[in-house]
Amino acid sequence: MNVKGLRFWIVGAARSGVAAAKLLRQQGAQVFVSDANIIEKEAKASLDELKIPYEEGGHSLDKLLSEAQNVVLSPSIPLDQPLPLAVRQAGIPMMGEIEVASWFIPDSAIVVGITGTNGKSTTTHYAAQLFALGQRNSVACGNYGRALCDALIDPARFNALIVELSSYQLETTYSLRPHVSIFLNLQNDHQARYKTMDEYLKAKWRLVVLTRPDGIAVVDSAVLRRAMVLGLAMPECTLIVSHGFLDEAAGQALGSSVKRVRAALNTAESSNLHRCLPTQSYGVLATLPFETLLHPDKLIHVWLQQGTATNSVQFHSCSAADSNWNLNFEVQNPVLPGEHNQLNILAASLSGLYDGLHTNIVRAQWNQCTSAYNHLPHRLEEVGKGRAFLATDKSIKRIRIINDSKATNVESTLVAVKSFSSSIRLLVGGEPKGDYYGDLLPYIGKSIEKLYPFGKAAPLVCQQLSGIGRRLAAPSANMTEAAQCALEEANDGDVILLSPACASFDEFKNFEHRGDSFRHWALQRIAVDEGQ
Repeated sequence: MNVKGLRFWIVGAARSGVAAAKLLRQQGAQVFVSDANIIEKEAKASLDELKIPYEEGGHSLDKLLSEAQNVVLSPSIPLDQPLPLAVRQAGIPMMGEIEVASWFIPDSAIVVGITGTNGKSTTTHYAAQLFALGQRNSVACGNYGRALCDALIDPARFNALIVELSSYQLETTYSLRPHVSIFLNLQNDHQARYKTMDEYLKAKWRLVVLTRPDGIAVVDSAVLRRAMVLGLAMPECTLIVSHGFLDEAAGQALGSSVKRVRAALNTAESSNLHRCLPTQSYGVLATLPFETLLHPDKLIHVWLQQGTATNSVQFHSCSAADSNWNLNFEVQNPVLPGEHNQLNILAASLSGLYDGLHTNIVRAQWNQCTSAYNHLPHRLEEVGKGRAFLATDKSIKRIRIINDSKATNVESTLVAVKSFSSSIRLLVGGEPKGDYYGDLLPYIGKSIEKLYPFGKAAPLVCQQLSGIGRRLAAPSANMTEAAQCALEEANDGDVILLSPACASFDEFKNFEHRGDSFRHWALQRIAVDEGQ
C-alpha cells in the first residue's frame, strides 16, 4: 500500500504504537502520536530520533478529527469508547498496528497467525524455533516478542513471521492473509471487554476467515463446533480439525469414519457428502460429525493419543482427500510437560509440515532427548533445574521450582496444575481479574498439597477456598513471602509452582517482571554445596 504523504494519527504510544509510527514514517507517511498517559522515555527517544511529533497526558480529539486521514488505534482501547466512536462517526478509516503491518509483508514471507485464550505464546515461541530448523529466518512477533511492524522495518531480514494475535488486535485487522492460522482454544477471559463468550469467539474467528485459500486453518474441535452453531463463515482454505487427546477406540472410530468418506468420494454418494441443513436442524449441529457438514476435499482430522511408553505421545492425522496428511508417528519424552503443551506443539508442528518440514525434524524438536528447543520464560519454566534448594534452617530441599507467571487467569493455572504428578505447593495471588478460585477445589488434597495466597487477591482466594482447612496457608503480603513459606514447608519431591491466576499490577509492572523476581528469589536459594 502506498501511504506516502498520508496523515496518520497513532493513538497509543506503547510498543505496537511506536512500531507502527516508525514503519509508516519509513514509508513516507506523515505521523503524529497521541497517548492518554505519559509516554515512556525510551519511546520518546525513538520518536524524537525520527522527528515524529507527539502529545501525552490526553488526546486532542478535535485536532485528530480535523487533521487525521487514518487512525491507528491501540488494541487496549475498546471500540465502544468515545474516541473510536467519534473517529468512526467522522468516517475516518481506523485500524490497528497489525493491519498497518499487513500492508508491507513481502510476498516471499510465510505468515503463521496464532490465537486462542491460552497457549498462544508457547505455540508462537515453539513454531518460530521449528521454522528456523527448516532454514527459515523466522521471528516470533505480534502480541508476543517484537511488534509485527518492528519486524518489517527491514523486510528482507525475516521470511517466516510467526504472529501471536489477541482478540483485541484482530478487532481492527482486515488485510492480513496468513498462510497458516491456528485457533488453539476458547475459555473465559476478558470479561470486561466482551459481554458474552460468543462475542469473544467472533473477534478471534476473524483470523480463521482471513486465511489464504491455499493455506490451512488449524482449529480446536470444540471451537469449530461453536462457530458452526453460531453460523460463522467457514474459511476457503483447508481446515484441520484438532480433536485433542483421544483414546484408542475413539481414534479408530474417527479414522474409520474418514475412510468411509474417502471411499464415497469416488461414488455417486459424493454429491450427498456436503449436507444442506434446514433451519430447524441447527440444534443438531452440536452432535453431527464434521465430515458430514464440511466439504471433505478440504478437511483434515488430527488427534493425539497416549503412547505405548509411559512418557510418550502418538500423533495421528487423516484426510479423505489428501494422502500427504495421512500421518502417524510416536514421540518419546516430549520436550514440554502436560497434555495442553502437546496440543500446542501439535499446532506448531502442523504449521511446519505445511511449509514442507520433514517429519523427522518435527519429531526431533518434539523429543526432549533430541530437541534444541529453548523454553519460553514464565510459562512452566523450571528454575535451577536439577538443583537442590536451601531453606532458612539450612535444610536441603530436593524439589522443583516452576515459574508460570504468565498464568493470569484460573484456566491457565488449572492447565499448569494438570502438568505435574508430584505434590504441588501452589502460589496464587496478585491483582484479581474476576475469576472464581473455587475452580481449584477439585485438585486440593490431590495434586495440590497446599495453596499459598498472596497480594491483593489473597482475601478473595481465602474466602472462596475457606473450606480446605490446613491446605490453605495464611495470606502473604507479597509473592516472595508466600514463596518462602512454601519452601520452608516443602518435602523432597514437591513442586513449588508460581501460577498466580491473577494480573501482576498490584506489585509488579507486568507478568514478566513478576516472573523475573520469582526466578531471582529461587536462584538465590540454590544450595551451593548440595552434599552438605
